[in-house]
Amino acid sequence: MFMPVATHACFRHLGMEEVKETGARVLLANTYHLMLRPGAEVFRKFGGIHPFMQWDGAVLTDSGGFQIFSLPEDRLITEKGAHFRSFYDNSRQLLSPESSIAMQQAINSDIMMVLDVCIDSRTDEAGTREAMERTHRWALRSLAAKNSKDTGQALFAIVQGGVHPNLRDESAAFLTPHPFDGFAIGGLAVGESKEERETMTARVTASLPTDKPRYLMGVGTPMDLVEAVMRGVDMFDCIIPTKMAQQGYAYTFQGLVRITRMVYQLDDSPLDPACDCYVCKRYTRGYLQHLMRGKHHLGSRMLSIHNVRHFQLLMAKLRAAILQGSYAQVYRELRATISPPKDLRGDVSPDTVTLKDVG
Repeated sequence: MFMPVATHACFRHLGMEEVKETGARVLLANTYHLMLRPGAEVFRKFGGIHPFMQWDGAVLTDSGGFQIFSLPEDRLITEKGAHFRSFYDNSRQLLSPESSIAMQQAINSDIMMVLDVCIDSRTDEAGTREAMERTHRWALRSLAAKNSKDTGQALFAIVQGGVHPNLRDESAAFLTPHPFDGFAIGGLAVGESKEERETMTARVTASLPTDKPRYLMGVGTPMDLVEAVMRGVDMFDCIIPTKMAQQGYAYTFQGLVRITRMVYQLDDSPLDPACDCYVCKRYTRGYLQHLMRGKHHLGSRMLSIHNVRHFQLLMAKLRAAILQGSYAQVYRELRATISPPKDLRGDVSPDTVTLKDVG
């Protein structure tokens, strides 16, 4: 399952009906941003995030740990929580495991995340252990806060440990005996290599229960998803579909397309013949090239619709392959077709587009 990212309970270029038409069933919103604006009182007034943004699917709320990590140096992480200044009014704020759960309960998301300590992948083993052990303590505090006022929302724990296999094993072993509803793999897509990410993903999923969802946070490109599903991951989120659309890139089952290239100016074919989205059924590559080269917002909107739909179609294809026992064959086919073409390699690095881009 792929969750499009509606960080602020919205998308930059898409309405909720358009997102629903892509087949998305779950969206991700961010507790850190929603705590600062519009705040808990607004969500309580409107009865939660679903009626507030008119979304009748499910919502997962990230706890905000990654955004704290992405802040400037004017922040302080203590056992109590994360101390920082609001970028709206410069007021002092504290995001603790308890306040994060309280905010997520006000938002009334379907799935809540524990507050974790996110660090750079290049942190040494001692620093990584310190952050991991604090994440464990915060996870238990989050669970206690959730149980003290059970609203029926699910709560996922986050396995940390950086690129250190022994710490990943230790983190999974600590968290899995506790009654969390699912388990996320955190601390990846923050500077490690593709090989390190895939190795750590496989390492963690091997230690997680098979009867609860496994969620790889902040990943990734279509091929990243294909690789991660093969390693046992069930859920993903990333801003890549919409972020890359804004930059003029479209994901297709023939590979990545940079639609602003002049080669598409006279191209009267659909963006992707294998896609059934509104854009592919109605508009040509030539028209989309015109919109994006002219920097018209309509172009970003159309590419966003297509890219989000592409990710949903890809996940449906992977689910079908698993059920049919043909994943190895589908994996080989996708690896041969959806990797960036030679003329785009080095032109853009989608792997560098992470949740950090949304602030």
